[in-house]
Amino acid sequence: MKFRTTLLVPMVLLVVAMGAATAGGAALVLERDARRDVAADLGQGVRIFEALREKRRSLYRAEAHVVAEEPRLKAVVATEDVSPETVYGVALELRKAVQSDLFLMTDGEGHLLADVADPKASGFDMSKNPAIAAALAEGEKAAVWTNEDKIYEVHARRLAFGTDPVGVLVVGFALGDPILEEVRRETGSVAVLLLDERPVSVSRLEGGEEAPRDAIAQVAAAIPRGGEPAPVTLGGGRYLAASAPIEGGAPGVGLRLVLLRSLDHALAPARQIEALVLALALGALAAAGAVAFVLSRRLARPIDALMSLAGELAQGKLEARAQAGGPVELSALGEAMNRMAGELFASRQQMAEKERLEKELEISSRIQTSILPRRLAVEGLDVAARMIPASEVGGDYYDVFPVEDGGWIGVGDVAGHGLTSGLIMLMVQSTIAALGRDDPRAAPRDLVRVLNLVLYENIRHRLGNDEHVTISVMRYHRDGRVIHAGAHEDIVICRADTGRVEVIPTLGPWVGAMRDVSRTVQDEELHLRDGDLMVLYTDGVTEARSDKGEQFGIDRLVAKVEALQKEPVERIRDEILDEVARWAPKQDDDVTLLVLRYHAPVKGAA
Repeated sequence: MKFRTTLLVPMVLLVVAMGAATAGGAALVLERDARRDVAADLGQGVRIFEALREKRRSLYRAEAHVVAEEPRLKAVVATEDVSPETVYGVALELRKAVQSDLFLMTDGEGHLLADVADPKASGFDMSKNPAIAAALAEGEKAAVWTNEDKIYEVHARRLAFGTDPVGVLVVGFALGDPILEEVRRETGSVAVLLLDERPVSVSRLEGGEEAPRDAIAQVAAAIPRGGEPAPVTLGGGRYLAASAPIEGGAPGVGLRLVLLRSLDHALAPARQIEALVLALALGALAAAGAVAFVLSRRLARPIDALMSLAGELAQGKLEARAQAGGPVELSALGEAMNRMAGELFASRQQMAEKERLEKELEISSRIQTSILPRRLAVEGLDVAARMIPASEVGGDYYDVFPVEDGGWIGVGDVAGHGLTSGLIMLMVQSTIAALGRDDPRAAPRDLVRVLNLVLYENIRHRLGNDEHVTISVMRYHRDGRVIHAGAHEDIVICRADTGRVEVIPTLGPWVGAMRDVSRTVQDEELHLRDGDLMVLYTDGVTEARSDKGEQFGIDRLVAKVEALQKEPVERIRDEILDEVARWAPKQDDDVTLLVLRYHAPVKGAA
């Protein structure tokens, strides 16, 4: 493919892709935001509806309290020989005062005395009505009543002379168009009241037009109760709809509020933005095509010259050179290719040197791993151990070897990792092994003191380094005594009789940091009982970090040891190391872990 075509086609495709991605991304973001805003409006509509209900309930609760204390009302209710017309007249007059949609009274046994909505209604037994019964028993009760296609919020209040109930007053207002219209004006949502899945009241549409009741009835009845807003289609338009129950109704009567909000209206500004983005993308496409054409003509000649030079270099003609020309970038590229020819030979030499160093690192790694103990056999101990270097050569140290009446155990960490740390680790291993085998009865503090002298001299003077080593040296005795010295990570002991872990700090100096540590190093003693676990580790375990930067920590290690305490030491070791690897996908430090289980001598055994 020609260079001109290679430059022109990708640029055009790139602009097309960017325009399509921008338009598509904008459409997705705008539609998501519109849906979120519409869902918020629906939720706000439910809250406004409930707030309006509560406002009216509070008003009629107060009105019911005032009217219930009206002496004329109590008089006509409590007097047996008062005519129904008189009772109705008093009820009608009081109803006008409170301006309620519903106003009725019963006697002390719950029989209807007067209903303003029906002058001829009286004598009906309403004592089993939940609101009437609750008012007689408790003093007052709020409820929702339904009558054919009407829904009322009512407040029933007991009428009494002293402590003797003489009747019940019920006042209420109709849940209907006024409240729904208020919700529509506040949120732009179409509001519908459903009674047993039949719409009994519907607000106007968002723009104030009359709502198609039949279509809304069909859509509203299909909207599930509760849950997230659901998409629906109404009159060819897209809507989001939400449903909320209306509490307080009679058992078996389904009352709920349905709110619908037009997605098309909400997305209208987004559609305008999408059209603008598309127009800008088309303009950018035309501009990109023109620029690509001009650039391809200008860049073709110097690029052909550079291609010729590349061919000669590929054939090994390192004496070839390019004539710098064209734009600044191509001129710089020609000069770079000229330098490249002179640097090829040097780079070949560097590659040979790098291969030599890699082989030396491989040999060092083999030496380091070869001196780790292959047999962890110490009388009275089950031992499982593993070291995982973070690089080719690690700086962690551990050793376990038997001597008379027990054995020596060592675990340590050279600051940093790599070749220098690996060399220091070899010094630590050889020094501890020689001293421990030469004098099995030596005190661990003496081994640490001598080791410090050796490392201080080698690290500071011979290697010219300032590293230090944290180490714990332990003399294990067959009777379960463990005498340890030095400063390293805490010792984790899981007691077999309690199943709980003890964390024992190591109190001592670092080695290699100062010439003399004899005043600060001391022996500490702990006792292992039959079946106890002892876990030793380096900071590569507890300081392993997750993707979020959180350390694995001593608490997780302790919990893992307690959970696995009955398992064989090999499985405990593997499970902990696997857990650390899962916790920290990237290993930043050397990881070393030793798990030891103590078995006390059998009494009476030879």
